[in-house]
Amino acid sequence: MIRIVALDPGGTTGWATWTDYPLEKDRWKCGHIGPEPHHNALDQFLGMQQTNKFVIVCESFEYRNQSRAGLVLDSCEYIGVVKRFCQERGVLLHMQTAAMGKGFVKDNNLRALGLWSGARWKHAMDARRHLLYYMVGSKNTPTSFVAPELRLGLLRDGWK
Repeated sequence: MIRIVALDPGGTTGWATWTDYPLEKDRWKCGHIGPEPHHNALDQFLGMQQTNKFVIVCESFEYRNQSRAGLVLDSCEYIGVVKRFCQERGVLLHMQTAAMGKGFVKDNNLRALGLWSGARWKHAMDARRHLLYYMVGSKNTPTSFVAPELRLGLLRDGWK
């Protein structure tokens, strides 16, 4: 079984998964954890998602050397939880900038693929953007996780 988990970490951590398993009824899932502190909940969630072929895609944190009113650094803590999880369990971790997912996958792409869950799921939709970027836009995605025919099918259906 192959599973890809994508995360948009922060005060509310959005998550999205894709599972390649014939018995899985819904291969695409998403949701969020938080907004209360959720370090343990995130670690437990990742543990429940782990399969024999497993990769985590996570949005990176980019500090732009400017403090601003309302700046919250929670995402750094949650990225640390993810990195520790991957290190402890030998899980492949792929970091992406916010611009990679959000710049490549727009709302209309999610809608065309039937993966739009609405604006109230903002963080989950951002996680889906990272998931799809990893699956179709990244040159670093192993074909053992995303077969070329799947990649081409998603591009055909979502970016026509």
